[in-house]
Amino acid sequence: MDDHLLKPEDFEQPGNLSLDAAKIIMKALCGARLVRFELLWQICSSAREVSKWTRACDKRLHRLMCYIHHTPDHSLESFVGDNAQDCHIVLFSDADFAGDLIQAKSTSGLYLAVVGPNTFAPTKASCKKQTCVSHFTPEAEIVAADHAVRTFGTPALDIWSLVLQNDKLTMQFHEDNATAVQVLKSGYSAAMRHIERTHGVCLRFLAERFASPAFNVFYERSALEAADV
Repeated sequence: MDDHLLKPEDFEQPGNLSLDAAKIIMKALCGARLVRFELLWQICSSAREVSKWTRACDKRLHRLMCYIHHTPDHSLESFVGDNAQDCHIVLFSDADFAGDLIQAKSTSGLYLAVVGPNTFAPTKASCKKQTCVSHFTPEAEIVAADHAVRTFGTPALDIWSLVLQNDKLTMQFHEDNATAVQVLKSGYSAAMRHIERTHGVCLRFLAERFASPAFNVFYERSALEAADV
């Protein structure tokens, strides 16, 4: 629910669900992490407000639970029809720009799946607010890419190499911002020379990862960006 649909006083008055909000949100999060990746952004946004719950949070949570109640047929699906040697890892990464209307911080999203000619098995998704304000969209995309590759991509490549018994397993990284793709390949951007100090992101680290045979970066159309949760 957008903030412009709420009354100004709703952001100032304490909410009626302040004592039970944490329990409701955590139950919804448990199911969303397994089969409803599209709910992660809404649930995590409400979870950040537990300590300062207002009537606006009540209305957002009510809207969320109504959506869950009326979409019980929405669930995560996967299918496997290939040998392990024919599969590879696909990692999608995406970010919004200043999605947090109060702090103007962006949100990082990722989507990890095992893919083959007849296989698509999602294994992980994440939605996390960034720790610093970004100045433009490519900067937010680079921060999301660093979070995806460092926290999920590299460990997943090691684990799935053992599970699939494939020493030559590769990971395809999909990014829907052309400027971010160029920066990931080059490892330098004059406009983002501050990013290591503000966000703690090293562009050279990312460039080294994508220069190795195990990692490949591809430009993906925004309509097919699975990490846009």
